[in-house]
Amino acid sequence: MPYLPGKERKKKEDDEKALPRGDIDVEKLSRAYEELMEVHRQTRESHIEMILNLAIAAEYKDPDTGNHILRVSDYATELGKALGLSNDEIEILRYASPMHDIGKIGIADRILQKPGELTPEEWEIMKTHTLIGARMFQGAKAPLLKAAGQIALSHHEQFDGSGYPHGECGEKIPIFGRIVALVDVFDAVVSERCYKTKSSFEEGFAYIQTLAGTHLDPALVRAFVGEQKNIRKVYDASTTIQQFVSDFEHQKLEL
Repeated sequence: MPYLPGKERKKKEDDEKALPRGDIDVEKLSRAYEELMEVHRQTRESHIEMILNLAIAAEYKDPDTGNHILRVSDYATELGKALGLSNDEIEILRYASPMHDIGKIGIADRILQKPGELTPEEWEIMKTHTLIGARMFQGAKAPLLKAAGQIALSHHEQFDGSGYPHGECGEKIPIFGRIVALVDVFDAVVSERCYKTKSSFEEGFAYIQTLAGTHLDPALVRAFVGEQKNIRKVYDASTTIQQFVSDFEHQKLEL
């Protein structure tokens, strides 16, 4: 031990006695924990950024995709809260649900953007977007990316087993897939598409209830109906934004 003045030497000896060799250095452990959390945060943010970039890529293929994926994310989040999912599960659901149709990147434009009804052969090709989406996240280890692949694969499965691609039924369908299946149908009904006019909010809710036990998980339908007030807020906010954008585009054309 190097030479120290009496009082300082005594204090150092006392400190060493108070912390015997082998005890945990709390300060060092705290710093390591903070560093680990920072790495975790950066990794999570990079995954979210990748997810959103993929969503933008999908939007170039399908003009209806952009606003749809944001609404599905918001609806799914509200339903997840109503079901009592944990905060971590809700965060994963929020950021993974926009990837439900990412596999449509691999579908030919002549099918994806066809304004009329698809032929049986075209419909079989369209259904493969679930498999394509799942393959895009195959082998992923991060929970967010695994959930994105799971949702892409399972969101067209139906509660009675009549869905695709694997005909899974009931609770064999992952909970995230069942949630996105419900909100995806709802948004499709209350939104205008190139091949259909939109139904009202009330008609959308009524239609969802007719699918309980067949297409959709009845427990999720009940939870969704119970969240009608919050779902309405998401719907109204989206409608307001869409109207603003539409009016802005119209004004540009008049100039």
